[in-house]
Amino acid sequence: TTWPGKTHPKRATGARGAMAARRVTTAALRAHAPWSSLGVSFTTTRAFAGTNLGTNTVDPKETAKFAADAALWWDESGGPFAPLHAMNPTRCLFVRDVLVRHFAGSKHHPDVGADKARPLLGLRILDVGCGGGILCESLARMGAIVTGVDAGSANVDVATAHALLDNTLAQKITYRAAAAETLLHENAAFDAVCSLEVIEHVSDPDAFVRCLSGLTEHNGAVVVSTLNRTARAGALAIAVAERVFRWVPPGTHEFGKFVTPAELSTLAARAGLETREMAGMAYTPPLPGRGNGATGGRWKLTPDDLGVNYIAYFSKKKK
Repeated sequence: TTWPGKTHPKRATGARGAMAARRVTTAALRAHAPWSSLGVSFTTTRAFAGTNLGTNTVDPKETAKFAADAALWWDESGGPFAPLHAMNPTRCLFVRDVLVRHFAGSKHHPDVGADKARPLLGLRILDVGCGGGILCESLARMGAIVTGVDAGSANVDVATAHALLDNTLAQKITYRAAAAETLLHENAAFDAVCSLEVIEHVSDPDAFVRCLSGLTEHNGAVVVSTLNRTARAGALAIAVAERVFRWVPPGTHEFGKFVTPAELSTLAARAGLETREMAGMAYTPPLPGRGNGATGGRWKLTPDDLGVNYIAYFSKKKK
């Protein structure tokens, strides 16, 4: 999960302008994450990470946190996952735009982008750490054929039950209670792999990104969102959202597990992925008395502020 960052009035206009504005240069990444070297949790060497590819990166403590509240996944107004529901349209806007651009015109995916109502038609997408299915359902409504995996069986049970409320939707989604590494061992591969608000909860981010890459077809795409490791992110995501307002349960986040954009790009490069685009996701809370502080405000993509929540798009290199 998440919390707000500052917003900026300057916005790109037009679809092409918006996408161009969200491109982040290497220099900009260094400015947002000025550490000269990777932190302790990112010191795994290339050789060591290579031998660990496919090992389980699930953190049992993190899985237990979310399993405890599994029944509340679809409480969109006041439950612990309400902020994710509020953020989801903004995440989906980014995912839709980058995947349409990535696959449009491909001879293997001629329908992508052709139907505005189902822009992801025919794409096989894996959602790693799917939780209760919030993103999976949105992707399926955009025409994708979706597989959702989560280490918590209680989460998968809730996701499956909710999808069955719409039989048409349920036919487009397959849920599995499994670690992503299980699919990797089965030689599964997808056109695109998404893992949103998950990497900050795994035990080995290096091996995890390698797993995401391994599950992606060559010339495919990967989308990851997470929290930047900045003082502002710690203050907003932990002090404000957890301890002051209790918008999410205390202990949901660990500051040391937050991942800077530069670190994420480094992990991606090690895994054979090219960083194509990043955007911040900023939240403006509602005015006092104008609605629930966790869900009543406005989320938006920001081209120049990756200081708290951000989302990134990577391409899988050709063979």
